[in-house]
Amino acid sequence: MCKTSLRRLVSCLFIAATLAGNLQGDDTAGDRRSEAVIDPANGSLAAPVRVDIDETTSNLTVSIGEQTAFVYRFDESLDLPHFDPFNSASGRAMTVKITEPYPHHRSFWVADEGILLEGRPERVGIYNALYSGVIDKSKSPYPVAPYARRVKHVEFTNVSVDGDEAGFDEKLTWFDGETPLLDELRRYRVVSLGEGEYFLDFSFRLRATYGNLSIRRDSSHYAIPYIRMNDHFNVQEGGGQIVNDQGGRQQAETDGKFASWVDYHAPLPDGSGFEGIACFIHPSKRPAHLWLTRDYGTWGPRGSEGHHATTFEIPRGEHYDQRVGLLIHRGDARTGDVAKRYARYSDGDL
Repeated sequence: MCKTSLRRLVSCLFIAATLAGNLQGDDTAGDRRSEAVIDPANGSLAAPVRVDIDETTSNLTVSIGEQTAFVYRFDESLDLPHFDPFNSASGRAMTVKITEPYPHHRSFWVADEGILLEGRPERVGIYNALYSGVIDKSKSPYPVAPYARRVKHVEFTNVSVDGDEAGFDEKLTWFDGETPLLDELRRYRVVSLGEGEYFLDFSFRLRATYGNLSIRRDSSHYAIPYIRMNDHFNVQEGGGQIVNDQGGRQQAETDGKFASWVDYHAPLPDGSGFEGIACFIHPSKRPAHLWLTRDYGTWGPRGSEGHHATTFEIPRGEHYDQRVGLLIHRGDARTGDVAKRYARYSDGDL
């Protein structure tokens, strides 16, 4: 378990040791890990990954070399734990934690609506947890803590850092008032790819720990997980582009359409190229899925068949799960080799 009242720093200098071993002709350095520091997509040396968990500020920071990849905010006063910032390959923030329209969006986050726990009087929504807070205009134009409906971080476990790759697990609990609705179990795996690029393999389970669950989803107002691009990256304000693996472009051709991956990229500030983020459906989740995409910046995959535009049950002790890969890349979908990298992910090579 990784939980402490003081700042905990987890870092690794494995790549340096590996390089030193190679220079000295050490044959033991030629395993999969030493080979993984060169990314075949761009031929560059991958910087080491670092994980910094600060319990005093309730922040988890993942860095690639000297550059912050993302900061995960898990303070118990939040409505929904989320990434802020979630950075591009060049180090720019790609997402926004609260904005108009739809201030309940949270950069990169997991939530659901229409949740009914056996024995409870009605369905509740975690997606709109913000609006269950306290109205205090002197503090914020939006509702503030405490929130009646919320997702609470419980603990991090199984933290590991090994050169160009790091991983950790997280347990969270979804609440309606003081009643726990379900437990969420997440797995994060981060791989450094070189030139500021990185890959986040993200999976989660919604487990019916406290009784039988029923979840009702509509056909248009959810994604799981969600991503909200900021105005520098979205289509409306930032000149961004949405592309899927079927050749669809922008919201008009990608929203409500089947795809195995979707890419959202935008121009660099100096106009010299592009950078962006692609979301991949893991092959174990039976792609292609329908997607939610919005030109103003929100996007993400729908549930698989049987878990979209329907009501489904999770018996006590069972779970619903999802797994996606997030590729933070240079270039657009073509020059960033998004299709080739999705093939690598599907083959278990990323």
